[in-house]
This record gives sequence, structure tokens and C-alpha cells, in this order.
Amino acid sequence: MPRFRRIWSTVQVGVLAIAVAFCVVMLVIGQGKLDRVYAVAAIFFGLALVGHSTYLWLLARNARTSR
Repeated sequence: MPRFRRIWSTVQVGVLAIAVAFCVVMLVIGQGKLDRVYAVAAIFFGLALVGHSTYLWLLARNARTSR
């Protein structure tokens, strides 16, 4: 597994976490007509965040068991 894939996935986890937090903040403060957009974006960014986090967790678990 190329090392850059782990690094890139780590960067994406950080960016996605910021995006989800931003969407939640925008939902809390209320933006009128854009509430649906932020709700859908938070769901999709959240799903992507779960996927990348799971990938990193599986890589770490595999590295521990292969030693």
C-alpha cells in the first residue's frame, strides 16, 4: 500500500471534519433557504468522514497484527 494513500486519507479526514463542523454551525445559526443544503452536505460529508476514518483504523489495525 503506498504511503501517500494513508497521508492523503488523513488529510481528507481533517478537511471533512472541518466541513461537517461548518455545516453543523451553519445549521445551528440558521441560514434560511440554505438549511436544506447544509443538512444534506453534513450528511454526505459525515458519511465520507466515517469511510476515511474506517480506512485509517483498518490500516492501523492491520499494521499492528502484521508485526
